Amino acid sequence: MTTTVRPAGPGRDGVYSICANGRSVGGVHLTPLGPWGPGIGWILHIQVLPSRRRRGHACVAMLAAEEIMRGLRCTRMAAAVPEGNRAATGLVRALGYTSDSSRLAAPVRTTGMPPGVRMMDADERDAWCVGELHRYAADLRAAGWADAAAESRARARLPDRTAPAPYTLGEGAVVWVVDGVILALTAPTPADAATLLRAAGHVTAAQGLHEMAIELLDDTHAKVCTAAGFAPRTRYWGKPIL
Repeated sequence: MTTTVRPAGPGRDGVYSICANGRSVGGVHLTPLGPWGPGIGWILHIQVLPSRRRRGHACVAMLAAEEIMRGLRCTRMAAAVPEGNRAATGLVRALGYTSDSSRLAAPVRTTGMPPGVRMMDADERDAWCVGELHRYAADLRAAGWADAAAESRARARLPDRTAPAPYTLGEGAVVWVVDGVILALTAPTPADAATLLRAAGHVTAAQGLHEMAIELLDDTHAKVCTAAGFAPRTRYWGKPIL
C-alpha cells in the first residue's frame, strides 16, 4: 500500500488529499503563515477516514507536510491538539514534536477593576513592548527555539498600536488583554498575578465577552490561572525542520 499527499485542487490553497493507492482516505490543511509569524509552518487540520485509521496514513501525511513547509522556507512546524486527544498527542510525540505551550480558557468573572491597576500611558507601553519582545524571545530560545523562529513568534504575539494598552500594578506586574485573549501576564508574586487576572476579566466583560483565554509557555502562572477558573483547551506542539 502506498500513501501519498496531493494538492486537493484549484482554489484550495494549502489543502491536500491523503491518498492510499490513489484513493482519497483523508486530508490535511497547511499554512506557512500562521499566528506565530513567518517561518513557522502550521498543520491546521488533519483527518483520516475512520475505516482507514491506524494504518500509518496520518504519519506519512505529517512527514509530507514537513517537506512541503520546508519547501516554503519554514524552519519549524506547529500543530494544535485539543487537550485530551490521546491519538493525536501520541502521533505528534512519535514524530518528534515537543510541547510548546498550552491554551487555557475561563468564563469571565468580574467584580470591577481591582484597586491599584491602571492602564499604561503611550511611553510606558512602547518601552514595555520592547522589553517584553526580548523577554519572550529569550524564553523561547531557552526552550530550544532557533533565533529566527523565536523572534518571529515574539513579534507576532504583540498587536499593533491600535490595540488597547496593557494594564499594570507597577514593579513588573503587567497584563495585556485584547479581545478576550491575555497576550501577556508578568507578575513578581502569585497575588499580583491573581489581581491582574481579575483586571483582565473586568476588561473582557466590559467588551461584552463571556470568556477569556491565555497561552502559557510554562507552569509559572499555572496554579493561579487554575484558581481563577482557567481550564486547558489546547496544547501546541512544535518541531524544528531545518
